[in-house]
Amino acid sequence: MTLEIRGLLVDDDPSNTPIIRDSMDLEFEDIGMKVAWAVSSDATSARKAIRDNPPFDFAIVDYGLGEGQQSGIAVVEAIRARGGQTHVLVITGLGNKYPNFRDEALRAGADEAVIRFILNMGRQGGMTFRALANNIRLHLARKRDFEGLKVVFTDDDLALESTLHSIGSPNPPGMDSVAIGKSIVRSLAIDCLAPDYRPDATTLAVGYLAPGRSGAHVCQVDHMEGRAVTSYVLKIGLDRRALEFELQANKRALHLLGTGDLVGFSGQIRTHQKSGYHAVAARLATGAVTLAEWLAGPADREAAGVADILFGAQLTKLFAPGQRDTRSFGEWLVATPVLRLRVRDTLNLYEEILTAEWEKLGQTTDGAECVEILTAFVDHGALPGGRKPEGKTTFIDAFGDLHSTNVLVYPSPDCRPVLVDASMYGPNHWAVDAARLLVDLVLSVRRAGVAPLQWSDTAEVSAYLDGLCKPARSVGLAVVADPVDEFIDRVVDKLPSYVRAEALQMTTEQWHWQWHAALAKELIRQGTRAGLPGPRAVAALIAAVRQLLFAADAFARIDYIGYARKTHMLACVANKVEQQEQSSRPVVPAQRKDKARELPRDEPGGLSDGHARPRLQPPHSAAG
Repeated sequence: MTLEIRGLLVDDDPSNTPIIRDSMDLEFEDIGMKVAWAVSSDATSARKAIRDNPPFDFAIVDYGLGEGQQSGIAVVEAIRARGGQTHVLVITGLGNKYPNFRDEALRAGADEAVIRFILNMGRQGGMTFRALANNIRLHLARKRDFEGLKVVFTDDDLALESTLHSIGSPNPPGMDSVAIGKSIVRSLAIDCLAPDYRPDATTLAVGYLAPGRSGAHVCQVDHMEGRAVTSYVLKIGLDRRALEFELQANKRALHLLGTGDLVGFSGQIRTHQKSGYHAVAARLATGAVTLAEWLAGPADREAAGVADILFGAQLTKLFAPGQRDTRSFGEWLVATPVLRLRVRDTLNLYEEILTAEWEKLGQTTDGAECVEILTAFVDHGALPGGRKPEGKTTFIDAFGDLHSTNVLVYPSPDCRPVLVDASMYGPNHWAVDAARLLVDLVLSVRRAGVAPLQWSDTAEVSAYLDGLCKPARSVGLAVVADPVDEFIDRVVDKLPSYVRAEALQMTTEQWHWQWHAALAKELIRQGTRAGLPGPRAVAALIAAVRQLLFAADAFARIDYIGYARKTHMLACVANKVEQQEQSSRPVVPAQRKDKARELPRDEPGGLSDGHARPRLQPPHSAAG
C-alpha cells in the first residue's frame, strides 16, 4: 500500500525544481510513499499556498529567493504560524554569501538546513535525498501509523497505562494524558530505534518493563521486521543530565562486567522537544523478564541457580583487587539529608503504630527507645548504646542500585540473569548490592498481592527479615515455599563466598556486624520510600532496629584488631532461637518495659567500652 503525502517546494530557480522533485520521488517510491507537490518560486505565492491548504507534511525551501524578494525565512515562519507539524528543510546554493543561513533557519523553526550541492551530490557524512526521505518518513511516523512503520502499545497493561499517564501529565482539564504520553513515547521510540531506512515494514511494540531511577520510566520495545524480532530497553526521563551521567556510569560498568552480563545503553540521547523528555535505548535479549516477574513463576524454577550466576559469577567481578578502596565508617553509615528527611516524615506518619507493634514483640527496649535507635543511626551513624564505629571499611565499585526490576532473566532453558541500568555504578560499601536486592525482594516481591496492605502481616515480615543472616538462618531453617524464598535462602547461605569475605581480609566478626548494619541502612532507605504500603514500612523500620541491635552485639565482640573476644551466642542467633521457642509456647500478652535493662560490660551483648546498651532479650539457655 502506497502512502500519499503532501510536499511544498519553494525555489526561485526553475532548473532546480525537477532535480529535487524527481530525486525525492525516487526515494519516496522505494519506501512506499507518493508525493502530491505544490511548487512556488517566491515567498508570496508560497505563503498563499500555506494559508489556503491544510498543513503540508514536509517542505523544502530555498533560503535566497532572488533580489528584492523575501527570503525563505519568511516561508518557514509562515509554516510555523499555520500550525501543524510540517517537516522543514532549508537549502541554499550560496553558502559563502549566506554564512549564517543555517542558524537563521533553525531559529525560525526549520528542522534541517544544508548546502544545496551537498544534498545533490550526497557527500559522505552530509544530507542526501535518501536521508531526507527517511527523516520525513520518521517525522510522519511520529504522528501516525502507515504501512512501512507502526508503533503499537500493549493492550490491558495497567502498568504501561500508568507510565503513559505520568509521561503525558500534567495537562489542562479535558486533555487525555495517556494519549499525550503515547505521542511522546512513540516519537522517542522511533527516534531511538528506527532511525535508518529499512525496506521491510517495521513495527515497534511498546510494553512496560520497570520503574527507573529518579522518576525515569523504563519500557521494553520489540522491534519487528517480518518474522525477525529484536528487543530493546527504552529509558525515558526529563533530566537529560541524569541520563548522560547514567550513560557514562553504564559504560564504566560495561567495561568491567562485559556485554554478556550487562545490557549496555548505546547511541545518542534523543529528545522530544515539545515535552522536554529524553530517551536512550539498549538492546535486550528477546523474551527476558524482570527477576521479580520470573520469581513469581512456577515453583519448580531453579532460583538458587540464578542466584549463583548473579552473585557468584557476575557481581563477583566487582570485588576484584583493582576495584577496592577503603573509606571511613562515617562516610558509609551517616545518611544523606534527603534520607534523614524521609525518615522524619515516615516517623511522623507511623510512629504511634511503630511503637505499638514494637512493644507487642516483648522487647527489652520500649517503643520510644526504638525510635531513638533509628534516629541516632540515621542522624549520626551511631549504633545502639551510642557507639560510633571508627576506622575504615572496604568499598568496591558496586552496581549500586540492584533491585528486582533491573535484573532480567532470559527464558528457559538458559534462565541466565542479565543486569540492566547500571546508572549508580561506582564506589559503595561491599554489602550494598546484596542488602539492597534482598530487602527489595522481601518488601516488594515476597508475599505480594493483598498481604502488604494488612497490618497482621507486619510481624511475619519483620521476623523473616531477622533471618537475613547466615548464623541466624542456620537455626531451624525456614521451609522454602517458593522461588522467592529459595533465591533469598541461597544468597544468605552463600553470601560470604559471593562477596569474597576472605579476600576482603575481614574476620568473621567484622564481616558480621557490617552485614547487619548494611541491612539496617537498606531497610531504612526502602522502608521510607514513597508508595510503600504502611504495614511494610513499619515492618521494615522494626526490622531495621533489630538489625542495628544485632550489629551492636556483633560489634561489641571485636577487639581493636577485629577478632572476637566473646564466645556466647550471637544476638541474632539467640533471637532466632527465641522465635522458635515462642512459636511452640502458648501466646502470652507482652509486658511493656518502661526502661531498657542496662548491661554491664562483661554481660553478653555489653559494649567493649563499658557503655550499656539496649538489646534483644536472648533465651536463658543462650547465656555463656
